[in-house]
Amino acid sequence: MEKITLKLQEFYQLEAELNGVTNQQTGEVLAKGLLSEKIKLTTKYWLTDLVKKITAEKESIDKLREELVKKYGVEENGGINIPIYINEVIDDETKEVVSREVNPNFVSFQNDFNLLLQEERELEYHPFKLEEFENVETEGVYVTFFKLIEVGE
Repeated sequence: MEKITLKLQEFYQLEAELNGVTNQQTGEVLAKGLLSEKIKLTTKYWLTDLVKKITAEKESIDKLREELVKKYGVEENGGINIPIYINEVIDDETKEVVSREVNPNFVSFQNDFNLLLQEERELEYHPFKLEEFENVETEGVYVTFFKLIEVGE
């Protein structure tokens, strides 16, 4: 097994590179993940193992994010929300926003969460060789995953 140190934001990126990205509201696939490509079974096994580790790390990040939401958010409709704008004034006739202020709690949340995403954690993974992917033809870009690939000379 190999180890690499990644920023927490890179865990999110790596998960998207491997699993793909789907629009939560429409179900539209925005990007296919590397796991959806035709790859040798053994390589796919190790990629799936990697996704399990990333998912566990993402769950811990999400818990920290939820704590920040509770810290800076307001309870409404049974949930907690951090509005981007406050003191919004809407014209009754045109229904356009006349004035509004950026919510300082939203700015604080954003700053704290961005700081959190800059923290680093170690990831242990099975090493991948570039040759394992030589037959993969893809439109995807896997910048974070490329950091895990050993390139022979």
